[in-house]
Amino acid sequence: MEHTIKLFLKLGSEKNIFDLFENGTIYMNTIEYFRKVEDEELRGDRYEGVSRVINSLPGTFKIPGIDREFNYVKVHLRESHKEVLGNIYSLYAISSKGFPNPLDFEFDKRNLRFGTHGVMIKDLPFFFNKIENELKKNNLKFIHGFVDYYDKEEVSREITLFEKPLEFEYQKEFRFYIENDEIKPIKIQIGSMKNYAEIFKIEDILELKLEIKK
Repeated sequence: MEHTIKLFLKLGSEKNIFDLFENGTIYMNTIEYFRKVEDEELRGDRYEGVSRVINSLPGTFKIPGIDREFNYVKVHLRESHKEVLGNIYSLYAISSKGFPNPLDFEFDKRNLRFGTHGVMIKDLPFFFNKIENELKKNNLKFIHGFVDYYDKEEVSREITLFEKPLEFEYQKEFRFYIENDEIKPIKIQIGSMKNYAEIFKIEDILELKLEIKK
């Protein structure tokens, strides 16, 4: 199912947001960074790069040489590679996926922890073209799309790089994934965004309301 994106928001510190707005600086951190950073599940996600989540029902097991059964409660496991290569650039998407009814739009206050300022990106095709052209110019392979959210205590299946645990759903993430043979950040510049975006203080977004055009 295709979804309509109304706006992108990028949130962060005043310094980084002004650098994005004025110079188009796109900083793409590594998956390893997001796996290991400890910030109370804001940017940090221990399940980032997980390849499979396993949840088993309660049951019994036997140990060879012992003539009895042992009970176990539900088992929760996650499988992942020791290191996961690649970089991520995340945006908050105001879209029909996150808000099927625009009148239900509400900016979750937990997002205020991302920083003090934000950029509201209005001309999405132009923005996409600028990023894609710059990535191609640097011979970087990439894909992008919405992040889907899953209940990590219930699923038992493979997990993609475009899935995150349900507790991150309030971030309404749309991400770029960039292939990278090295574990190091990638930085590109797409030029000033002044003609198709605007800068704001992050608390002002709490007043944003969407309308349905007839």
